[in-house]
Amino acid sequence: MKLISIISPTINLANLAQVCAVTDAILLRQDAVYLCLRNDISWPTTQRYALDSDIYVRHVLVPEDIVVVTAKQWLELTINAKQNLLWQN
Repeated sequence: MKLISIISPTINLANLAQVCAVTDAILLRQDAVYLCLRNDISWPTTQRYALDSDIYVRHVLVPEDIVVVTAKQWLELTINAKQNLLWQN
């Protein structure tokens, strides 16, 4: 599994889908948590997470298909991933 961190809400999802496997995980951090407010996104992975501190600071409601994780859980995801990517496209 790759863990792909997204930090910006202005990403190209088509480009992201080209490097994702269904079993990879996406972690929304920083301003990317605003993507939780959109219901028109077809995510290329089945595992989607959002960092709790970023959700809290930005007062974002998270849909049921995105799991809110703590910093400790983020660390566990990072350790368990075979590859960690920061997506900036």
